[in-house]
Amino acid sequence: MAHGTDPVPVDVAAAVRSLTARRVRREPMAYILGEREFWGLPFKVTPAVLVPRPDSETVIEAVLALMPDRHRAWRMLDLGVGSGCLLLTLLREYPKAQGVGFDVSPEALAVAGENAAALEVRDRAALVEGDWRRPEWTEGLDGPFDLVVSNPPYIETAALDGLMPEVASFEPRPALDGGRDGLEAYRAIATAARKMVASGGHLVVEAGAGQAAEISSLFSAAGLSPLKSWKDLGGIERVIAAHY
Repeated sequence: MAHGTDPVPVDVAAAVRSLTARRVRREPMAYILGEREFWGLPFKVTPAVLVPRPDSETVIEAVLALMPDRHRAWRMLDLGVGSGCLLLTLLREYPKAQGVGFDVSPEALAVAGENAAALEVRDRAALVEGDWRRPEWTEGLDGPFDLVVSNPPYIETAALDGLMPEVASFEPRPALDGGRDGLEAYRAIATAARKMVASGGHLVVEAGAGQAAEISSLFSAAGLSPLKSWKDLGGIERVIAAHY
């Protein structure tokens, strides 16, 4: 606006038209810009990973409340690490912690690796490719861990096409599709929880609207003790925690 009367170079005008056309097609701004802020930190994002959202910052809030000692050498695992926004933020908050990021997508792991390097925690973050839908998927993760966090896919398969275009048409489907009832990933996590979570440790997961009670029941049936849930800024029970 300060230079509204200045002539615009042809290449700049072409670039603006190209970027505008992408947004008109409802491509998320984070993919257009290639970056999204999370917890005050810059994260590279590509279509290989979900766009980090403020709702997920509730996971960080819950962990900080459950594990107030910032100077212990905690061991952490992030299931479905994506861009790394959860794991890498926690490694910044806990400077002596070590973390493992687990994801089925090598492209997502590459993004997480770049973010880990940019945030100067690469030496404390191991990134492992794997699929929790396969038997014995926990082998090789070198558990158990003091903390397991996850923002797993939790949208019902039938509801995916009805999501806003920015999500349905652009974000990675495997990171969204939670199966017939949206709870498939939580069942896999609950089944493996006693292998992955150390005695005295915590499991902290993000959830969709209305799923908190069912997820707590799954964790309870797996031998964990569900704790209180945390609400996001919209008042939705967004994070469920359990103690082992």
